[in-house]
Amino acid sequence: MISVGIDGGGTSVRVCVASIDSNAVLEEFAIPSGINLTSTSAMRQSALLRRIKKILVKEFGTDLSIDFVVLAVSGGGTTSRKEEFKKIAEQVFNAKRITVLSDIEALKYLLLGDKTGIVVVCGTGSIAVSNRGKRIGGWGHLFGDEAGAYAIALEIFRRFFDYVDNIVERDLVYDELMKFYHLSSPYELTNIQLTKDFKTKIATFTKYMSLTDTVKEIIDEQVDKFSKKVIGLAKSELIDDLYFFGGMFENDYFRDRMFEKLRAFNLHRVNIKTHVELALNACYLSDLINREHT
Repeated sequence: MISVGIDGGGTSVRVCVASIDSNAVLEEFAIPSGINLTSTSAMRQSALLRRIKKILVKEFGTDLSIDFVVLAVSGGGTTSRKEEFKKIAEQVFNAKRITVLSDIEALKYLLLGDKTGIVVVCGTGSIAVSNRGKRIGGWGHLFGDEAGAYAIALEIFRRFFDYVDNIVERDLVYDELMKFYHLSSPYELTNIQLTKDFKTKIATFTKYMSLTDTVKEIIDEQVDKFSKKVIGLAKSELIDDLYFFGGMFENDYFRDRMFEKLRAFNLHRVNIKTHVELALNACYLSDLINREHT
């Protein structure tokens, strides 16, 4: 049986093709464009999936028979959004079974399994979910997502504009901002709002920013707020084990601050290739979701 696992994150989409019978990865590739069901139009969602299908046809030919497609996508926090996205996927992929999960649902199944714990994700956005399914965060880029790359970078943008307006002091990160986005004028930065993948473009800056006083202050503020939510969830669920996943934990300062705030718990840093695990565990995940909905 052939399966395709698709991990649709806020800044990139990663794809794996696997043979379930031999438990082997056949192909992996990434597309440097993010997807989020709350901010990406249906037309763009379809175009992205068709781009993936085109690559699959190029690599494996038109005779490729796909048994399972499992998609884990950011912004899939409601049943209606997942159902609409599944309809789009069914129009693109001629697969026997298509399963759509939110990104945090997929991580809960893959990382926790039968264990008691909370998955804490700080990637482009931020969210945490317990093994029982109770969650905090994940409100999206307009309403929350503190301690995620987008929210941190956006706050740097805001303070940069305050600097231009002469109400805060200069910081080196503002020079880095100008250089990173190739700006000749600070006012050009507002054009980023007009781009289709603005979330990706904004969030990506966190990979290159220096740990200046301003950046540390922003991280401290957002980690403090988000960690309080995680603590509240852990206490209400009587859980001691926290499992951390996401690109922001690659930042040493961010990780140290978060772990310090949550030091009362058992902390586990995990790092898996979600797209690969989705493909290799496609049959299990598909059956699991079917049982939960019947």
